[in-house]
This record gives sequence, structure tokens and C-alpha cells, in this order.
Amino acid sequence: MIACLFLCAACAQLALLPISPIIAALSSLPDRDTSEQIIAMEKKQDWPGLVRYAQAKLNVNPRNSDWWFLQGYALARQSKHTEAIAAYQQALKISPEDESSWLYLGYSQRETGQSDVAIRTFSQALRHRPESAITHLALADTYAKQKQFDRAIPSYRESVRYDPGLREGWYGLAVAYHSAGLRDRRDEALQGLRKLDPRAADEFERLYLK
Repeated sequence: MIACLFLCAACAQLALLPISPIIAALSSLPDRDTSEQIIAMEKKQDWPGLVRYAQAKLNVNPRNSDWWFLQGYALARQSKHTEAIAAYQQALKISPEDESSWLYLGYSQRETGQSDVAIRTFSQALRHRPESAITHLALADTYAKQKQFDRAIPSYRESVRYDPGLREGWYGLAVAYHSAGLRDRRDEALQGLRKLDPRAADEFERLYLK
């Protein structure tokens, strides 16, 4: 279920609520009481409560990867990334092809300074779903943070190829081209960004071109 996170119907149904797509996906569970409790805790940003809730579910069924993922997500929102990593790894032991667990594992690894490990994790996620624009973006951002712009550029390009409306991908691509000294390519990426978000394009020009 979580593997379809960014395409799930629940995300559209709950778009008006101030909740994350992670919880929107989890809230598609058939148990309405469970869904409502998850949504309520997310809206209150009750991350300790979500950890306890996930643990209670795991005490009943420790082989449910969704609850391991939820626990990891709630821990990460508290910046407890080392603990979150352990929870995501448990989720992947149960569901080794779960894209979201790979993706958020990589985020937490990056937050703990393990950028090289995160790169391997994002690459593993792409083996399971190579068309994932958001994972290509995460990989590109990690390369960019290491100033490996020659490697970031192909990943940014893949992110906007699979999702032409991904403004973060266009912005990152423009920055990477600029940092690599590829001005013509930078301007092409900037045009793509401007079509989606003129304010973001103006911000790019203010930061990098003036």
C-alpha cells in the first residue's frame, strides 16, 4: 500500500487537510477508526503519540511493514533519525520492494551525515521503481549537497523527465548547471522553472545571477 504513496487515491481525497502524503496513504486503511486516529495525531503533530500508536499495532502484528514505516516516519519528524533508520529497515525486511521505506530511509541517513549510504539507498529504491521522480530528486539533491554536480545533473534530468511539473527538480537542475558552468543549459532549466513557478525563477535569478 505504501509503495503507491505518491499516486494513492487517498492523497487526492485528503488534499484539503493539513496532513502529509505519508499519513494520507496510511489513512487509506479500511479500518475507519484507525484512519481517523492517524489523521488526528498528524494534524496535531503528535509525533510521540504516533510512535506509541505504531508500537501498539506492532505489539499485535510485528510483521506489518506499514506500522514500522509509520513509526519511522514519526521518529524522523522528531529528528530521531537513528531510531527512524532502524524502523525503516525493519519495514524493508518485511516488504523489500516498498519504495517509500527506501526513500525515507535515505532521507534519515542523509540527515545523520551518511550521504554515501543514502546515495546507495536511493539507488536501491530506483531499482524497484526507476520511474520515481521524487526518488531521482532525492538522489540528485544528495549529490548536489556533496557538490558532485556532474552526477546530480543526470538525476535532476530524470526527475523532470518523469514529472515535468516537479518545480524542485527544475530548480535543482538550474542550480546544478549553474554550478557546473553550463550557462546555456542553466537558462533552459530556468525557463522550465519559470513556466511552473515564476516566483521561484525570480528567486533563482536573485541568488545566482545578480
